[in-house]
Amino acid sequence: MLSIDYCHWTLFMTIFYLFILLSQNRYRLLLPSVIHTSIWLITTTLMICQLKGILVSHQISNDKFQLVSKFICFLILASIIGFSFAHLVTYNKDNNSVVRFIDPSVIDGILKKFKWIPWLCGLVGLILFIFLFNAAGSAESFSDYRKIALASERTGIAAIAQRISGHVNIFGRFYLMILGYKYGRERINLRNFLKYFILCSMINMSIGGRVWIVTSLLPFLITYIFTRKYSRNIDRSIKKKDFKKLIGISGILIASFSIIGILRANPGDNASGIDKFLYLTDGSRMTNMVLSQYPPGSYQLEHGKSTFLLSFVDSPMNDLFMDSISYSIGLSVTVKSIMPYLYYDYGFWGGVFAWGLICFFIELMVINLKYSTKITGIFLFGTFSFLLFQAPVGQIFATNTPTFEWIIIIYILRKYVFKGIPNIKNHI
Repeated sequence: MLSIDYCHWTLFMTIFYLFILLSQNRYRLLLPSVIHTSIWLITTTLMICQLKGILVSHQISNDKFQLVSKFICFLILASIIGFSFAHLVTYNKDNNSVVRFIDPSVIDGILKKFKWIPWLCGLVGLILFIFLFNAAGSAESFSDYRKIALASERTGIAAIAQRISGHVNIFGRFYLMILGYKYGRERINLRNFLKYFILCSMINMSIGGRVWIVTSLLPFLITYIFTRKYSRNIDRSIKKKDFKKLIGISGILIASFSIIGILRANPGDNASGIDKFLYLTDGSRMTNMVLSQYPPGSYQLEHGKSTFLLSFVDSPMNDLFMDSISYSIGLSVTVKSIMPYLYYDYGFWGGVFAWGLICFFIELMVINLKYSTKITGIFLFGTFSFLLFQAPVGQIFATNTPTFEWIIIIYILRKYVFKGIPNIKNHI
């Protein structure tokens, strides 16, 4: 089959499965299955637009996705099977267990005690912005600023800010998760939400990126939708007003994603608005290059080293591929998705099987975490739910390794971290 045929099958599966999920009340949450299926539905749609030349400035040839489209099709099928088994295993628990919440005084105490975290995010982002603005003084466009932001070597205070920025970002996401947990049980304070959302996003905003729009909003929405779904004492009028607020905010942010992409375009580029969303298909295009350069049987499988341990050990296959594209700065910095790493470790069909197992265990953990009344349970619930969102564009395990390390540290030091917060004893 041609790549367009595999894309059509993938689109059908994602639409059908997402409809099945959302038609059942217990899955109307931002579970990994819902997020994963949704992001691949969007990615596949964009791939079809490129192949058919619909709503894009340039149509691409079939060979750009010929190998990867088949891989994606079977990965999606494997994920659906994995998610479905997780739902089957937890069916009785979901029907017989009651979701309990963390005491509101604990949530308020955490937000109050750690209200410095968003401001720290804002400060680090501001320092980076000032440094990069000065470094990009001769830049003629936002596109030039973005290139300088990625290439500049930080010095002085900016170097310190750069080193801690990734960790500070993690704390910012945790804060937004707790904020979402709070607002799901009461009325959204729009002013406070926008303040903390912008502050926690400033580090990524400072480098001219667009990912902050989703990576800041999604952690909030995951916990917000969770507590809102299981809260029984919220007036319907409040739910309706909050829903309108979120729709408006989401619409503005989605439009901003495209606008920032247009601003980042090189002067003279003839790009349509939808072109700025094609970032989601870059990982598929890069994977197609990997599948083409290294056919099955032409290399030694790495058996989990590349997928799970890339933060701790080198992946010879990843190094080999990066060396092969080192001649092009553009290719070197293009997102790669999780797919090449699955392929390096397990091959084509082994990667499909492994992805099904990964989806099964992640969904299983998140469903069980719904019933946790621990603070670290919120962080794990939000992080695992968010994990698969990045699958089309990133190495999800390496990217999130520091997040899990901080959750472990917080758990070990929980008595000291949350000391002084009222009624905290039963929730750490």
